[in-house]
Amino acid sequence: MFRLDLHELLFVYAGLCLAIIFVASVLHNIRRSRGERLAHRGLVKCHLCAFEFRDSNSSELAHCPCCGAPANRDRVSRL
Repeated sequence: MFRLDLHELLFVYAGLCLAIIFVASVLHNIRRSRGERLAHRGLVKCHLCAFEFRDSNSSELAHCPCCGAPANRDRVSRL
């Protein structure tokens, strides 16, 4: 068995608790970012009227439902 003083035991206990919280936080952020990427797939922004819409067609140019202009499939930035 390991012999630990009280202050060493408290230090190890606090370190383990913080490590568990850190790992849970990292895993949560990974799952959340994956879900956000999947949610933004197929999102198209019209360059004429700045309307964002979903288009699941495989055509190169999507037509904006608001103004009818063709919209390129550029990545929509989310800052």
